[in-house]
Amino acid sequence: MLPPHTLSAFQIQRVRQISQKIVRELNVTGPFNIQYLAKGADIKVIECNMRASRSVPFVSKTVKCDFIEVATKAMLGAPITEEDNAPDNNSPVRPTNYVGVKVPMFSFTRLRGADPMLSVEMASTGEVACFGTNVNEAYLKGLLSTRMFSHLPAPGTNVLLSFQDRFKDDWVHCSYQLHKLGFNLFCTEATYAFLMKNDIPCELLHWPTTPSATPNCFDMIRDGNIQLVINLPNDYSKRLEDNYIIRRAAVDYNVPLLNNAVSAKMFVNAMEDHLTGKPLEGLNPVSLLQHYTDEQAS
Repeated sequence: MLPPHTLSAFQIQRVRQISQKIVRELNVTGPFNIQYLAKGADIKVIECNMRASRSVPFVSKTVKCDFIEVATKAMLGAPITEEDNAPDNNSPVRPTNYVGVKVPMFSFTRLRGADPMLSVEMASTGEVACFGTNVNEAYLKGLLSTRMFSHLPAPGTNVLLSFQDRFKDDWVHCSYQLHKLGFNLFCTEATYAFLMKNDIPCELLHWPTTPSATPNCFDMIRDGNIQLVINLPNDYSKRLEDNYIIRRAAVDYNVPLLNNAVSAKMFVNAMEDHLTGKPLEGLNPVSLLQHYTDEQAS
């Protein structure tokens, strides 16, 4: 997302300082790509590649600078002028009056039996980029554009929620948000017990491999009674087969699936904005394009 919304001013400054040191040490002139990990005060470099990345078109359009043209001029030793609108390492973060978000697309529906679970390897087969007046609006537009959702879920939608214990501190809040927004929560056993303990209304669904137990997660998904699956396992999860069956059923029966805790939390916050007085604007791609054209003209 641009501008960044999860990085502090300190982290952004550290990224700029480290990038500048790497460029000078490697004597780079032209496009390059650095990936970072940020946690607290620590900024770690994962890798640096001497090539343009797929983010270049997204960044160019979002900050309104043709970085390929700028890179070409730099490699040829041609002057870079104010008309190029190129930010330097001391420029303010931009844009300032809208947000751009890039959302990945996946092809698990075409890979029979594959577990739609993400890890460090890149599994996306495409991506879309959308603009919005804020990060939540842009993110929901991105999800719609990837066709993960044919339409945004409305109050009354049935949501299957299952999260590992180590997510419960965050997800007690997210679960209550979903309930207050009018979603019907269905949960696997441990999640159900935790939410009931915290007075959050929900209904119990048994694991797919529980013998003769009804109602069952898989049956509810297969029969079209679940419209959104939020499945959040991690390395400490013990019901590996059950979690796989739930995720695979969601893919096979065309039910939207969120299985990344950060993305799922962002989705819940975005839906709260959308359903409580901050309606999305410009979901029509034509009006979105016109908004961007007007921004360029101004």
